[in-house]
Amino acid sequence: MAAGRISTARSLTSPSILSPRLQQIGMYLRTASHRSTARRKTRWQVAAAIFLVLWGTLAVIVSLQKLFDEEDVTRTAYAETDAPNSPRGNCSPPAINRFPTDVFTQEQRRHGAVILHVIATLYMFLALAIICDDYFVPSLEKISEGLHLQPDVAGATFMAAGSSAPELFTSIFGVFISRDDIGVGTIVGSAVFNLLFIVGLCGLVVKTAITLTLWPLLRDCSFYLISVAALAISLYDGKVHWYEAVILVALYCLYVVLMYFNPQLSEGFTRCFPSPAGSENKEHNEETVLITSVAEKGTEGKTLETPSDDAVTTQSKETVSDEPESPFSVPSGLWRRVLWVVGLPLTLLLAGTVPDCRRDRWKRWYPVSFIMSVAWIGVFTYILVWMVTVIGFTVGVPDTVMGLTLIAIGTSVPDAMSSVLVSKEGEGDMAVSNAVGSNVFDILVGLGVPWFVRTAVVQTNSVVSIQSGGLVYSAVTLLSTVLVLLFTMWLNRWRLDRKLGVICGCLYALFITLATLYELNVFGDFNPPTCPGSYTLMIELRK
Repeated sequence: MAAGRISTARSLTSPSILSPRLQQIGMYLRTASHRSTARRKTRWQVAAAIFLVLWGTLAVIVSLQKLFDEEDVTRTAYAETDAPNSPRGNCSPPAINRFPTDVFTQEQRRHGAVILHVIATLYMFLALAIICDDYFVPSLEKISEGLHLQPDVAGATFMAAGSSAPELFTSIFGVFISRDDIGVGTIVGSAVFNLLFIVGLCGLVVKTAITLTLWPLLRDCSFYLISVAALAISLYDGKVHWYEAVILVALYCLYVVLMYFNPQLSEGFTRCFPSPAGSENKEHNEETVLITSVAEKGTEGKTLETPSDDAVTTQSKETVSDEPESPFSVPSGLWRRVLWVVGLPLTLLLAGTVPDCRRDRWKRWYPVSFIMSVAWIGVFTYILVWMVTVIGFTVGVPDTVMGLTLIAIGTSVPDAMSSVLVSKEGEGDMAVSNAVGSNVFDILVGLGVPWFVRTAVVQTNSVVSIQSGGLVYSAVTLLSTVLVLLFTMWLNRWRLDRKLGVICGCLYALFITLATLYELNVFGDFNPPTCPGSYTLMIELRK
């Protein structure tokens, strides 16, 4: 009897006895299980690839550190021979000493050859914009999809890394190679550029006033205030210890956790503090993506006449899923054609070495795209810092001033363009969040990670010396600008308009003027002078 019952049970559960609906449910469960297993496998593969890339980058940094440490004797001989009347503690050796020998002499550069270095600097800005927009950011999007991250977390981590990659690599080279304050100056300069100039520019280009949503603005600005305060405390004594770097990285991890719970926090904040009249929490859906992508590609804006919202959504998804235009197709418009011709060598170089994971043919190659993009960003940033250092040495401008102005502005131009395009479409919240949110990554990761690697991994229990005391005052001034900006927005009833744009532009000009005067020792001896001497003697000592 027992055997009969077992046989009957088996026959009842066989596919021939089960109803089609139950068969579909069973097939769905098996498929879902396979998908879940494949998803976990993909997630671990992506995480392992990222781990290997990070450790590989660390190994390269350590190798470069040892390579440049071999030249310490040369730099010491240079300082002692060429500056006998200037104690080494009272001056800083030129950062140009840590880079390859320039093909031009100081005299030739002062008589016009420095123009070539300026052109090379501008070309590196273009190269960084191309590699980040066309290869690095798409690979990070694929990684975020592979790890199945929430949009808020992905935006605070991988997307922030994509937009801030030039600043991060500039900081790395400043800590490990040039060993000066050019990285800190770039981070501070980029922060104030994003906060004041980009927000002000968005206010100037909007057609009508946009009322900002309170929660994203206060969330990003509050954490940005904490980041700037932590930076000012770290720079106060002129030395950065390993535990200060750990605090910066820990604050960023806290920021990621905050973004993870952003939906719940936003809902609770909205219940307690309703948004101002005229504002609402906007969902950046596919229509916004379509408008932004069309604007960025230079397509003529046309009204989409569709019978329903579903049709718009369908068309939006199809448009977004289409492959990008070929980089070798000639664009329309004189300025775009000139820019395309100038960037054609870069386009050929990158197209031949980096897989474009936006295309169906290479969409599974995004780990290779990520690795090659990181490599090229490192190369372009190294050349950029090298050229800017040569320019500053030629004209007698400190490296920190070059970082605060030239490098900071050049590396932030892509962010400015994207924020302006978004603000023109009425998405003021997205524009401001993009400008302010990237600053959190710049300060906490762009400075915290290189400082931690230097003080806790490469040289245990060492410190990173900050040569310029003016950067402390610049950080404190930056802290005050955030408070002034929030106060101004409150007086303006949280509206993004031309009046706010003019005020932000004036604040940016005031900050850059004060920071430059600090670095030029107008208000006191904050920045030690460069050790006097000729670059020719340095070349002879190397030989």
